[in-house]
Amino acid sequence: MAFFITVNSIFLSVFKLLSYFMLSQGNGAMMPAQYSTLLYRSPVAWGILFFILLFSLDVSSAQSPNKSGADLSIKTMLDSKKEAKQSLNQYDYSQAFNVPEDEFERGQPRSAIAGYLRAMRAGDLALATNYLDYRNLSEKTLNVGKEELARQLGVVLNRTLWVDLNSISARQEGRKNDDLPSYRELVGKVEYQGNDVDILLQHIPRAEDKVKIWKISNATVEKIPRLFKRYSYSPLGEFLAKRLPAIDLFGVMLWQWLYFTLMMLIYYCIAKAFTWLTAFITKRVYKNVSEDVLSFIKEPIALLIAVILARSFRDEANVTIAFRAVTEGSTLLIIAWCWVCFRFIDLMKIILAEKFIAQEKPLAVYLLRPAGTVIKIIIFSIAALNWLENLGFNPSTLLAGLGIGGLAIALAAQKTVENIIGAITLYTSAPIKIGNFCRFGNSFGVVEEIGLRSTRIRTLERTVIYVANAKFIDMNLENFSEREKILFRPKIFLAPDTPKENIDALLVAVKAMFSSTEMVAESPIRAHFKAYSIYGLELDILAYVNTTDFDVFLDEINQLNLNILALLNAHDCKIQVMAERVAE
Repeated sequence: MAFFITVNSIFLSVFKLLSYFMLSQGNGAMMPAQYSTLLYRSPVAWGILFFILLFSLDVSSAQSPNKSGADLSIKTMLDSKKEAKQSLNQYDYSQAFNVPEDEFERGQPRSAIAGYLRAMRAGDLALATNYLDYRNLSEKTLNVGKEELARQLGVVLNRTLWVDLNSISARQEGRKNDDLPSYRELVGKVEYQGNDVDILLQHIPRAEDKVKIWKISNATVEKIPRLFKRYSYSPLGEFLAKRLPAIDLFGVMLWQWLYFTLMMLIYYCIAKAFTWLTAFITKRVYKNVSEDVLSFIKEPIALLIAVILARSFRDEANVTIAFRAVTEGSTLLIIAWCWVCFRFIDLMKIILAEKFIAQEKPLAVYLLRPAGTVIKIIIFSIAALNWLENLGFNPSTLLAGLGIGGLAIALAAQKTVENIIGAITLYTSAPIKIGNFCRFGNSFGVVEEIGLRSTRIRTLERTVIYVANAKFIDMNLENFSEREKILFRPKIFLAPDTPKENIDALLVAVKAMFSSTEMVAESPIRAHFKAYSIYGLELDILAYVNTTDFDVFLDEINQLNLNILALLNAHDCKIQVMAERVAE
């Protein structure tokens, strides 16, 4: 029961945090309008969440079991049946000579009550009558009928008392230190009008030979009609119980499975109609609401509401101790909450994906899928452990084993974890993107894939390099694809005997040519006589081409180089060939 309340709190907390985070982004295009309007501004959405929270709390109080079955769980039931069976098969043979032979195994208290319970599970009322003492009963009680009295007692026990056979004596004479007469054995107590009514076995003489056997006391049988009036099934439950086969699963009768399945379907139809109407109204109010949001309301929310309704308003008249133990597992409720959480995570992934794309961080979208998977695994693990605990199994041993195994896996996967963290860094900070041309270390290449373990890069030689993410993020990365324009800086050395007037005219002409070229940026434009060198008179010529396409850049500088060559010829400026200068 703690699971869905905990998940409810987590669900609402995460919801509020995400809403606050999205609201803090301002009025820009970071948050898709159709989601933001519905998820944290719509009174309809918050009304649904409040409804679920309210009924979840009601369920937690409504599901408190009867005190007779407070500690009963599926595991307790199974263990009790197993131990009782072993005990019945392996009772103390040293006392065997004291146990009278009886075709119905009524020689000892435990086997007598066990025989009655077996007959009731098999639906054999004629056999069950052999375990009740009908002596000295009032005429009113006898008029009920022997088989009907046996059936009514079975209903009362099913609804109020889990008979633990291990607590009943297996000795022929019964338990002697229980403050009861020696001829009586206590099976259990049933609450009736504020008082406890004892369900007793009595040591009585067998009719045919006066041998002492154990039967359900006639004092108890006399009280069956009154107890049954208090604990009988509903009219529909009585109708189904009498007409369907006496088949049980985990102690729950077939008619109960059918009855509560039918009720669950009815509540699901009600929840479906409610959520469909809610989605319809939401669609009319918020024209741009996404189909994903409407689907979230009409599917997982509908199932969750149906389960909560079924648990809150179930017909307690048809609930037995065994059925309560089964429902305490909260199987359907945990499944419904898991589905809600999983679909909510998927919805958040869609919202965040659009948000990252709007922020020009498309690589971060690749991180959403593994992150969502990890969160789902955590939720599923918590749900599974809570489910096992609800069934009565102790998850501590499993958690201890997982802790040791997790430590070993963590040590073995240290490098893998480092690479995953490196991938997260590359996704979120986005220093490079898929398709970028970059320099990393001493190599150049195009980024083809950023995986969880490594980054794949295609080099200029068309080979492929795989670099571990943990190592890749520590490298000096130069991203050429992030340039908004490309530098044009030719190296020109003039002959030492070039006249000053020719150099001045050349530099002025080069600046004018740059200024008149459409693809060249207006600033900076440089054309200067830089220095004397052993290679000749060095010119400093610099400009930027307004393109990020390298092929366009090459076409443009091809024309610029031709224009500069024409200006060199026009102003009689001779290029100094380095090989000639070095040879001198």
